Amino acid sequence: MNWRWSSGDRYVTDSESKRRAAREKLRQVEAVCRERGRLLDFGAGSGAFVHVSIDGGWDAVGVEQSESAIERAKTYYGISLLDTLPDDRFDVITMWDVVEHLRDPVAVLRLLHARLGKNGVLFMETGNYENWRRVLEGDRWGLYLLDHHFYFTPHSLEAATARAGFSAFSLLDIDHSAPSLRRTLTRPRWGMRAWRAYRNAQKAWPGHGDINVMVAVAKA
Repeated sequence: MNWRWSSGDRYVTDSESKRRAAREKLRQVEAVCRERGRLLDFGAGSGAFVHVSIDGGWDAVGVEQSESAIERAKTYYGISLLDTLPDDRFDVITMWDVVEHLRDPVAVLRLLHARLGKNGVLFMETGNYENWRRVLEGDRWGLYLLDHHFYFTPHSLEAATARAGFSAFSLLDIDHSAPSLRRTLTRPRWGMRAWRAYRNAQKAWPGHGDINVMVAVAKA
């Protein structure tokens, strides 16, 4: 099963921006899970999130199938990632920009559900198909990528987690955005189209029409 990326992908690089993004993801996890415990990062890439989680006091491990990414995790952070799912149970499992790459998301979600403890929590980050940017940009939407097999709405992602055995689903109330006012002033035609798409998305998809990348939480 090809879980995520090719070894030459930009995801397996190291940079301060990647580490900063990983720290922000950890803050999102800790806003929901107040107590630190065992954490599995599925599709760990070069290990940035595992690295910051360990530094933050979590008992964290990562799973990754790219041999290049596994080697880079050792080079960048001194972390040994796993290439197969362990049989252990975890308090938290994370999938950052992974679920859209899977050829059978429900099958993988079932495997992860079986690895969560009694009150375990799964975090997933993926693009939101029901958002104004996708409407505005059409075929040029930045999240239309060749290695993305699926595009999710909150409803379809919730349905996938339910089929996999999860009992609760919610979106974090984060990453809301509106058209740039500066760009609206310098490019009025773009601004008219952007604000129209924004208003229509807010009306059609209240609560998440202004979220381009969503972070979902599902409980075991």
